[in-house]
Amino acid sequence: MPKGRFATWYSREVLSRVLDHGMRGVEPVRDALLARAHGRVLEIGFGTGANLPHLPAAVTSLVAVEPSEGLAARARARLARWDRPHEVLVQSGGEPLPYPDASFDVAVITFVLCSVRQAAPLLAQTRRLLKPGAPLLLAEHIVARPAPLRALQTALRPAWKACLGGCDPTSDPRTALVDAGFDIAGLEERPLDMFFVVRPGLIGVALAR
Repeated sequence: MPKGRFATWYSREVLSRVLDHGMRGVEPVRDALLARAHGRVLEIGFGTGANLPHLPAAVTSLVAVEPSEGLAARARARLARWDRPHEVLVQSGGEPLPYPDASFDVAVITFVLCSVRQAAPLLAQTRRLLKPGAPLLLAEHIVARPAPLRALQTALRPAWKACLGGCDPTSDPRTALVDAGFDIAGLEERPLDMFFVVRPGLIGVALAR
């Protein structure tokens, strides 16, 4: 099987199921965080659409950005049963998105930045598309503070990234968020109900300055 076709198959048939199963413990996090969503919503790194059941009635439309065709294929099946206007863009969130500045009321990024090679352009696009003062609803796992766990995350990093779509257990997006123009005072460190290697979490609301 050619490399490109294998990557699509792996994302659709293997990685998507691993992610859906391994992240069941963060459903309460999604539910509480996404309750704040409203109006026109932009989600960067839509994945398989795991956030979709948690979007409240106040959300009037959705633009879902997902670079993996394999994951987007699973997401489209979920979106087909969603009864509000939506659009799927199969591209990186760091590439220019075809919408004017300040087009969206809310942005959503959950468990995405860990697998992004360059967070700066993605976050710059997100900031550009948000209305001033609008919220970015964010949940990510981050590098651990305790040295023993941080050392284990570092040791496992190459194999972890190779098997899990580039996911980096040592990531921390806070500096990149500030540099992109977000106020991160509304983000807090909290443990996630996930495998202990990626249990340290960063959850909350970052506001577009």
